Amino acid sequence: MTRPNASQNSPEASLTDWSMVLDSAQVDSPTQQESLDRLVRRYWGAMLARARASGLSEHDAHDAIQGFVADVILERNMLAAADPNRGRFRGLLSSALGNYLRDRNRRKSAAKRSPTEGRVDPILEGDVPASRGSGDPEAAFTRHWVATVIRNAIRKVRLDLETKSQSDEWRVLEARLVTPLIDGSRPVPYSALVEELSLRDVPKAASLLVTGKRALGRAILDEISQTVHDPADVSNEINDLLRMLEVDSR
Repeated sequence: MTRPNASQNSPEASLTDWSMVLDSAQVDSPTQQESLDRLVRRYWGAMLARARASGLSEHDAHDAIQGFVADVILERNMLAAADPNRGRFRGLLSSALGNYLRDRNRRKSAAKRSPTEGRVDPILEGDVPASRGSGDPEAAFTRHWVATVIRNAIRKVRLDLETKSQSDEWRVLEARLVTPLIDGSRPVPYSALVEELSLRDVPKAASLLVTGKRALGRAILDEISQTVHDPADVSNEINDLLRMLEVDSR
C-alpha cells in the first residue's frame, strides 16, 4: 500500500485559503470556528511580520494583531465581504491590516495629545456631583448624559452576562473596553486574558469580546430609546454619544 502523503492528510492542507475564508464567514457553519482558527494560525506569522516592519515592538505587534483579529476579522466580519473574484485573500488581508495599523497609530498619536484620563465623566463610578468649571455648559450636559447612558448599559450587561453564566464574556469586555473607557488605561492584552481565563486561544478571547460588545451595544441602544419620543431621533442621539466618546462610527 502506498504511504499517504502527509500534506494531504494535514488539516492545514485540507482546505484552500478561500474555502477556509468562506467557511469562516458562515456563522451557521458547524466548522466555522475551526476554519477561523486555521486561517488565523496560517497567516499569524505574516501579519506579525508586517506589524513589526511598520515599526512596532514585538509586544505591541502581537497586541496589534490580536486587536485586528477581534476588531476587523471578527467584529466587522471582514471575511463576509471577501470575494474570490477580486484576487488573492493574502492581498485583501495585508491591505486590511495595513489600514488597521495606520488607524491604530493615528489613534495613539491623538491620545498622546489628549488628557490621559477616561473619555467620559467619572459618573461612570456613581452619582457624583458635577464639578464647577469654565467649560462649555452644553458639552458638560451632553458628557454627563453620555456617562449616565453608558453606566446604566454597563450595569445591565454585567448583570445579564453573569446571570447567564457568561462571566468570561464580561471579564473580557471589562478588561478590553469598559475599564479603558472609564480610566483611560490600556486594554489588557488578549494573551493575558487567555492565560487568566484558561481560554483555548486568542481568537476565542476575541470572540468573547465580540459577544460582549454586541450585548453592550444593544443595551446602549435600549437606554437611548427610552430617552426619545420619536424613534427617528435615536440615530442623532447615538451620533452625539459617539462624538463624545471620540470613536469611529463605522
